[in-house]
Amino acid sequence: MSEIETRRTRLRLFVPEDIPAYAAIRAKPEVIRFITGAAAAAAAQAIAARVVAAFIQHWRDHGYGPWAMIEKASGRLMGHMGLRFVPELDATEILYMLDTPFWGQGYATEGALAAQTHAFKALNLPRVVAIAAAENKASQRVMRKIGLTFQTYRPYRDVTVVLYARERAAY
Repeated sequence: MSEIETRRTRLRLFVPEDIPAYAAIRAKPEVIRFITGAAAAAAAQAIAARVVAAFIQHWRDHGYGPWAMIEKASGRLMGHMGLRFVPELDATEILYMLDTPFWGQGYATEGALAAQTHAFKALNLPRVVAIAAAENKASQRVMRKIGLTFQTYRPYRDVTVVLYARERAAY
């Protein structure tokens, strides 16, 4: 299933035409503050093109991946939301990054719940995880709201992250 609708959003595959809007989101320092490996805002266009290409390739390789999250009311790209297999964790991650106008309104929780349901019901995955920089309390609140539980602190790429998880049997 390459597209999912929630009450207020549409989760669809990224297309190359999304790159300028996605780059504008990634150019905001407050948006990428907790993203591992994030580069300076000046590199946002190149990074966005690389990330969108990687998301598209992930769909080809795994049959699932991160979606472009679109606000239904405006048609505006809100950021990314979805699932990504992380080899370092040997697990599928629920990941999300939203533009600042959409913070604090429940959009991340709404999308992450849809991604989790897709992981367990459509893909029959045994487990999902979510990671966030240890300082990213807002992301951790989303993880708890969707029923994930804290597992550990661990190094991941260039930061210490918290790892939350949920088994399908507990869903």
